[in-house]
Amino acid sequence: MDYRSNCLLAIDTSTAHCAAAVFLSGKVFTSVKESKKGQAELLFEVIEDALRKARIEKTRIDLIVVGIGPGNFTGIRIGLAAAKGLSLSLKVPVLGVNSFQASLYGQNDYEIAAIPAGQNLHYLGTMNGDFKTSFTKDGSAPKGFASRPKGKEFIKNMAIFGADLKFSLSKPAPLYMKPADAQPHTDKISIIK
Repeated sequence: MDYRSNCLLAIDTSTAHCAAAVFLSGKVFTSVKESKKGQAELLFEVIEDALRKARIEKTRIDLIVVGIGPGNFTGIRIGLAAAKGLSLSLKVPVLGVNSFQASLYGQNDYEIAAIPAGQNLHYLGTMNGDFKTSFTKDGSAPKGFASRPKGKEFIKNMAIFGADLKFSLSKPAPLYMKPADAQPHTDKISIIK
């Protein structure tokens, strides 16, 4: 297999975890910590742990891939900000991998992945970028679709997918399937003199 990177760092904070993986010459070293809050504080600790496991300094990284969602709105933004900051400081490119690609990579049983979206919704998507929303009555995953793998398997898939030259990667921009729950305030502000 041909790889686009000799030393790739993968970062994902799109669910209730902080995950990082180092892809180094065909081997993957992962670090995952569950975290519903405080991802910004934990992310660099997780990255350092993955680098320690790979026994390398961050200056060896030649590409960064980041999870772009769909997933947790704030988590996606935390991961993107960290990846872009590292990219600038290390002077290496950063690219995006979506949750469907990381869920489907390396398996042959399914062509479509179902990503939980809350409120009995699931996002359905393929490797090539066809997406839609599906409703289930009880919130369970729709039958006949790949599920999102858990922490270590997901970030490992993301790292290997990011390194695999057979696939094109996205710009590092959020993949939002619906608008954010919180909206900016749009009322006019009155200034009292």
